[in-house]
Parts: sequence; C-alpha cells; structure tokens
Amino acid sequence: MIVDETTYREIINDLRTYSDIDRLYARYRSKKKYSWEFFLVLYTQRTIRDVTARFQKVKIKAPRLFDQWKNGKSLLQISNEQNFSPVMTAFIIMTSKEMGRNTFKKMINDPSSVEDKRLGRELQEVRDNDPIYSPEGNDVQRKRGVKGEARLKTWLDRHGITHEREEDLREKGGKTPDFLLEKPIYFRGEEVNWIESKGSFGDLREVKKNLKKQLHAYRELFGPGMVIYWFGVIDGAPVEDGIVIETEEVLDDHWDLE
Repeated sequence: MIVDETTYREIINDLRTYSDIDRLYARYRSKKKYSWEFFLVLYTQRTIRDVTARFQKVKIKAPRLFDQWKNGKSLLQISNEQNFSPVMTAFIIMTSKEMGRNTFKKMINDPSSVEDKRLGRELQEVRDNDPIYSPEGNDVQRKRGVKGEARLKTWLDRHGITHEREEDLREKGGKTPDFLLEKPIYFRGEEVNWIESKGSFGDLREVKKNLKKQLHAYRELFGPGMVIYWFGVIDGAPVEDGIVIETEEVLDDHWDLE
C-alpha cells in the first residue's frame, strides 16, 4: 500500500490521541486498504517519537514531579499535565529517587505485588491508560513484528527459498537482517540476497532511520536486498541502489525465483 503525502499528513495531523484511531478508521472505512491496525501503527510511531524527543525535557523536571507525587498528586494526573506517556512519566518519577530501572520494570509488570498500596494502585492506573508503553502495548508491538516475520517465512518456505534467520545469524556476530537467502532471487530484475521485515509504516522519517541504522550495513555485508513495510510506504520514499523498499503486496507480485 502506497500512501500519498497529502493523505498521510491529513491523517497524522488528526491523530492526536488513542481515541482518534476509531474515529479516523470510521472516516476512512470506505477506503478499504486502511485497516484499524494501520491507524494504530501510525499512532504508535507518533507517540514513540514524541516520547523520545521530549524524554530529557521531562526528566529534568523529575525532582519537582516527585515532590508533587509525594504531596498527593497521582502519577496519572502528573502525566496528563505533562502531556506525556503515563508509564514513562511514572518511570521518570520513580527512578529519580525511589528505585532502579529493574525494580520499576518488575512493579509495572505486576502492580498487585507492590507493598506500597498507593503506588501499586497508581502504577496499575498508568498501565491501564498507556496503550503504547504499558506491558500490554509492548506485547502488541512485539506480536506485530513476529506476525510479519512469520508471514514472510511462510512465503519463503512455500517457494522453497532456503534462508538463515536473524537468530541464527546473530550467533556469528555483526548486523543481521531478518532473512539471509542462501542464493539470490530477483524482483523485477533487482537482485535480492536478504529481506528485512518491518511491522511499521514507512514514512520518510522511518525509512531514512532504517536505511542509516540497518539497511546500508546489510547491503555492504550481504549485497542487494529488500525491506518490506507491512503497513505501507509513503509515496516518494527514498530510492536507494541495492535496497528495494516494498509493501505487503510485493509477495503477490512477479518474482524470478530460479
């Protein structure tokens, strides 16, 4: 699925909160190519970028936010005032003085086990109100990635394309694509030695990030290859020699597998 720049901007500018997902899905329902999960993926990417960009700015306020919490304001209230991820707000506050990272992780994973009843109740509250950074939200993202890789593996196996998986290659060290093919296959005349699976939407920022952090290295190590964005790509995504950028429809396209 290729999404034009104008439509993408309209969607992303109107995708401010988690509740907007249902509203936008209903609005674009006539365009059947846009699934509910597509809007969730866009919201997830937007939220993660916002948290990454603003994390240090919120962290600087940690002593003051901790005092607010000690004086009775709830973790969720503070996160709402900061317009920041509830779980990450709680993480910043609690790890500033009270606990280490691992302790916080254990507590957010099982708030009912926290001896401090107020803290346990509030950690459950921020968890319930954070669809992205909660354990449940992390699990949704993990399963999305696993699903894409499983779908690609099924396609490769069905066509008898032998390959090594990322977990096998990791033992050898270095940067590793999701699938390294035993011998190259060809897509519209383009040689493909490896395939990377991305459970995300390839907007310009996402594509450029992946090119810089992963795909250029794969090309240098293993030759030309392909990345598949299961939730689509922005029209006008960067074109790179030796790196084919595609969407899920590529699996039904014309391949030379001999």
